[in-house]
Amino acid sequence: MLDFTSALYLGPQALPPPPPGLALTTGRPAVLTQDDRAHWAAHTVAQRQGLEAGEMAPSTLHLFWDVLALVPPRGVVLLDERLYPVGQWGSLRARLRGLPVVKFQSDNLPGLAGLLHTYRQQGRTPWLLTDGWLPGRGPAPLAQYHALLAPCPGAVLLVDDTQAFGVLGGRPCPSRPLGQGGGGLLPWAGVAPHAPGPELLTISSLAKGLGVPVAVLAGCAARIAQFRRRAETRVHTSPVSAWHAWAAAAALRHDARHGEAARQRLCSRIGRFRGALKRVGLTPRGGFFPVQKLVLARTTAALGLHQQLRRAGLNTLLLAGETRPGVPEVAFCLRADHTDADLGRATAALAQLARRTHWFSPPSIAFRHEFDPDAFAP
Repeated sequence: MLDFTSALYLGPQALPPPPPGLALTTGRPAVLTQDDRAHWAAHTVAQRQGLEAGEMAPSTLHLFWDVLALVPPRGVVLLDERLYPVGQWGSLRARLRGLPVVKFQSDNLPGLAGLLHTYRQQGRTPWLLTDGWLPGRGPAPLAQYHALLAPCPGAVLLVDDTQAFGVLGGRPCPSRPLGQGGGGLLPWAGVAPHAPGPELLTISSLAKGLGVPVAVLAGCAARIAQFRRRAETRVHTSPVSAWHAWAAAAALRHDARHGEAARQRLCSRIGRFRGALKRVGLTPRGGFFPVQKLVLARTTAALGLHQQLRRAGLNTLLLAGETRPGVPEVAFCLRADHTDADLGRATAALAQLARRTHWFSPPSIAFRHEFDPDAFAP
């Protein structure tokens, strides 16, 4: 079975074995212990994103839960309605504190501007939470968010950079749509963390780009120091295990040596896949990114396509429908370790099904929000 369900975008990393005798855990809460490897890895992630400091935790949920305890008493949390569920779960912390949590649509910037004006008049400090990259929709409009938040004293822009970290990087161009360096969406979008405007924070799982299930909060040194002092999960839960801290540090070192070549291979795989489908009249949704989706008109068509691909030996994902509520989307997670033969097999199967069925008619996979690398404008 050829697998297109794994989000290890750069492929499995060949890490050396861990040091002999490395203890799994100390039995102490995070507040009482500091693994040097975890500290180094978190700092390295922050530097790649252009930020000053970082703190590692076992999961993004740990970080979202504790960082939202830092919203001031007169704050308001503005939540991108398509924020990944873990971030939405973390927003419950703000609700429990009695703070307003208001959802907004990322493609309705005038509506967001109106919300910001209303809460600014009330003397509230906005914390805006968004995903950096939404698979199937493309990048968040970070530059516009930054500009809208700039007049608001104390505003914070908090970006979940899980999808982009390790995959996207700075200085993107038509020949390198993914950019360089793997620093995530901030360098890819050209958002300068030290420019006048809102404070920038990121929360990034390393499970996708680097293949290590840990997470990092990154931002200015003062905010990270405040987080360490006040994070309750650091008191009541264990820290990242020594094995995971070692793996994160080893993966970052491996990526510094070999990551650029892997990103170039991934870039080639995405381009080949999209090009082959377009030649047979199919336009996958997802922009120039590893997750490529096919959206069909009916639920039965999506389920049928998924089943027929499985019979052809292709394991794909069925994702909750964003474009047509209730209609699942058939998704391919492309990886740097997929071969040309793998992609040829997948695209040939799709081309054959497109000729044999009416699932793809009328054209139902052209999108207003599609990120087009051929008209590249980061």
